[in-house]
Amino acid sequence: MTRTLGLLTLGQSPREDVTPAFRWVLGPDVQVLERGALDGLAGNDLDALRARPPEPGLETRLRSGAAIGLHRPALQARLEAAARDLAGACDLVLLLCSGSFPDLEQACPWLVQPIHLLRGAVRALARDRLLGVVGPASDLLEAPAHWAPYAPRVLCAPASPYEPLTVTGAAARSLASAGAQVILLDDLGFGLEHRAAATAAGVPVLCASTLAARLVQELFG
Repeated sequence: MTRTLGLLTLGQSPREDVTPAFRWVLGPDVQVLERGALDGLAGNDLDALRARPPEPGLETRLRSGAAIGLHRPALQARLEAAARDLAGACDLVLLLCSGSFPDLEQACPWLVQPIHLLRGAVRALARDRLLGVVGPASDLLEAPAHWAPYAPRVLCAPASPYEPLTVTGAAARSLASAGAQVILLDDLGFGLEHRAAATAAGVPVLCASTLAARLVQELFG
């Protein structure tokens, strides 16, 4: 039986940087549909949604591969519309973001938000261990406080999935050298190659995208 997974991105689809990880885990029996909150936008329409300093913004990816930081309130309506579009065509919709968007659940009841999965996994694996978090610099200011309830000892190192793989590898090595016992790649933009680069540091790695893909595999059976 063919099932359909919807991938909802904050940026533009297709997410050719992320979908290979899902296809690798899920196999040929799962069809993947993609929608992005920024699909169809360019020029001034796109610029209107950018975060303005000193706001850190939500980092995501354009179809060109370029990164963009978004103003969250301005994004919400377009994100909800893309979620409703996917909900009508898919068995399950997965948000390609490790942040929390409670209002999206009304637009798309079968929406999976990876943040809930990540919190459970981190609590299970890092409650008595030093957690190293790798993510975009804009996310890391609040990361220690965010993860404190699940992993009381947290270190962070900046790396964006839209930078060269060597940046992710260097961030993981710096955390391992500082004593991290588990490393979390805390962005859905990190894929199989990023996971391999981080694993080379010699510390167990949780990758948000592959972990989410395995949850979908379990649900689809």
